[in-house]
Amino acid sequence: MELRTHDFTKYSRLNDEAGKHLANQSREKEPTCQLDNREELVRKAIRDNDILKLREISVLPGGFNAARKQAWPYLLGIDYEEVLASTEDLSNQDEASEEQANSPQLSGSYASLPSSDALSASLDVSDISRETSRFLRDGENLPAHPDEHQVQLDTDRSFVLYPVESRSMVQRKHLQDDLHDVILGVLRKRSTLRYFQGYHDIISVLFLSLPAKLVLPCAEKLSLHRLRDSMGHGLEPLIGQLRVLKRLLRLIDPEYAAMLEKNSAIPYYALSNLLTLFAHDVPTLPLIQHIYDWLFCREPVASIWLAAAIILHKKEEVLELEKEGDEAMGMNLNMNLYP
Repeated sequence: MELRTHDFTKYSRLNDEAGKHLANQSREKEPTCQLDNREELVRKAIRDNDILKLREISVLPGGFNAARKQAWPYLLGIDYEEVLASTEDLSNQDEASEEQANSPQLSGSYASLPSSDALSASLDVSDISRETSRFLRDGENLPAHPDEHQVQLDTDRSFVLYPVESRSMVQRKHLQDDLHDVILGVLRKRSTLRYFQGYHDIISVLFLSLPAKLVLPCAEKLSLHRLRDSMGHGLEPLIGQLRVLKRLLRLIDPEYAAMLEKNSAIPYYALSNLLTLFAHDVPTLPLIQHIYDWLFCREPVASIWLAAAIILHKKEEVLELEKEGDEAMGMNLNMNLYP
């Protein structure tokens, strides 16, 4: 693979601009026509199988915005229309049953929440509950996965980094339960995959960004094709990614890389970013959504490119800490896009 310095400069610039935009800091104003036509542009790119156009859209301020509910399933290999059509009849049946039962614990809608890209998919707690319940019913005869206890512990403290505001504790508990069921559904169906701490952060992003019917199939595809190195029986594949990152830094900035290696022979400070596709360390939901817009329309190795861009972007800050002899320098290299 040919590597060019200007590529990493470009990724670093994207990282900086995305962080500033999504933190409501100063940015260039995007043409209104692009904002108004974002979903139309994405749909056309999907119809035309134009991955390059999707890459162009992914670097615009806000990324895919509301159109990510079409873009992400397509980029993960899901037929968006087919998934929705295949579950429509079952959803209607479940809705009729739910109206009959008139269960109050599944009421409530994201419609009352503040407007944001994450909520544009118009998710409803009852929608998610129906989908996860159906998925578990389909797999109820599958054996329990050995990591289910850890899944329970992690989902019990989920929706904290990306909180669902204006929701009661009871409603948040429903979301945590449904997230737990989604994860168990994937693990029981794909029993050779192992759970890792931080996986729930990734699936939470899907949970808060996509229609309920698409969360499960997208979680499965993401696990099989982009998280596989993190879901084995050891960290060897992830250590391999860290070694690739180390060589990239040497190629782009040998002097800076040498200084970093003096403090850490392997860039373990980037492990969390690569393990969780940045979801564990990014401070806001819109920013991680924009990062996923960018990552999903590129090859899986792009997560290493982005990790390198972040480290290069923070060079001045890290060198200052090195000069002061700050022992927390390595920790400072974790994901923090804000000045």
